[in-house]
Amino acid sequence: MNRNRDHLAEEQAALRRVATLVASSATPEQVFQAVAEEAGRLLEARTAATVRFDQDAGVVVGSWSDGEGAGIEVGTRVPYSAPDSPVYRASHEGGRIDDYNDIPGEAATMTRRAGYRSSVVAPITAGARLWGALFVFSASANHFRPQAQQRLADFTELVALALESAEAHEQLTASRARIVEASLAERRRLERNLHDGAQQRLVTLAVQLRMAQECLRDDPSAAQAILAGAGEELKHALRELRELARGLHPAVLSDHGLAPALQSLANRAPFRVEIARIPSLQLTEAVEAAIYYVVAESLTNAAKHADASEALIELASTNETVVVEIRDNGRGGANMTSGTGLRGLADRIEAHGGQLALHSPARQGTTVRAELPLSRAE
Repeated sequence: MNRNRDHLAEEQAALRRVATLVASSATPEQVFQAVAEEAGRLLEARTAATVRFDQDAGVVVGSWSDGEGAGIEVGTRVPYSAPDSPVYRASHEGGRIDDYNDIPGEAATMTRRAGYRSSVVAPITAGARLWGALFVFSASANHFRPQAQQRLADFTELVALALESAEAHEQLTASRARIVEASLAERRRLERNLHDGAQQRLVTLAVQLRMAQECLRDDPSAAQAILAGAGEELKHALRELRELARGLHPAVLSDHGLAPALQSLANRAPFRVEIARIPSLQLTEAVEAAIYYVVAESLTNAAKHADASEALIELASTNETVVVEIRDNGRGGANMTSGTGLRGLADRIEAHGGQLALHSPARQGTTVRAELPLSRAE
């Protein structure tokens, strides 16, 4: 009984050490190494390895040895035999091999040459897919107890957590990079539009005013004509500045609110757009702008790429979220990777703690759904 308690305490301590490492945002490589070491020591094995599956082989990404055996170097590539072989089944489904002497296949031959006679394996599943496996080897046949595989499974869950955390961090980093790049691109666009548009008109206006000033005394009629032209230039400059300002933040949204702003988008669309309902909510300016741009981009895509003839805009809310859905009857087939528009919208929504979803089966229309937390919006 005391021995069982000791084993349980050792296992819990090993799991705590790995869990602490994962919580500290350690790299996946550090976790691979730690899991192999903790599992190998816990099962009193000769060596252990964390293996990532790669097509028809496994690649060792973490390794530990008790110092007496040859060990398995990180980077070692182990080819798998046919799917019905014992090594393949153990690595992909979990299991144990009590004696490698009569096991066929190249992986089993490599194991015997390294001096190992038995093993226990637990698969690693991350993101709903089989990612790899945790192997623990012994130099003795029939070394591992019946519960050894379950004890390994607790470690593989921590590996999966580390992989998912690393993937989430990579996605966050990529999203931030896209937001920065989008802001730089928008800044360059504004600078170019200001330089080529309103700025050039204002320069022309300044020249015309100087010419009018010079003509004012000697040729008043010419001065009047120049001033009339300057007035037209000023109108054009003001119009272009308003267009630029609308690109930064829609004036209709600031002046009239979300419902009239969405109605203006519906009125400008080249097909029939129905707004089903807009709940009465007090939203922040940033969240209203996010909803506005989701609708604007969705209607633009429906017109340019989907040949839609109608669309429906619907807003709903719960105690915690506000949701906007835009459904069209176009050709479908849209995806988040085919352009920067939808990806940029997703980044905008995620920056507010929300999520953007896309459902666009071929020839069945497209639904864009954005969900934002009211805790950020109130």
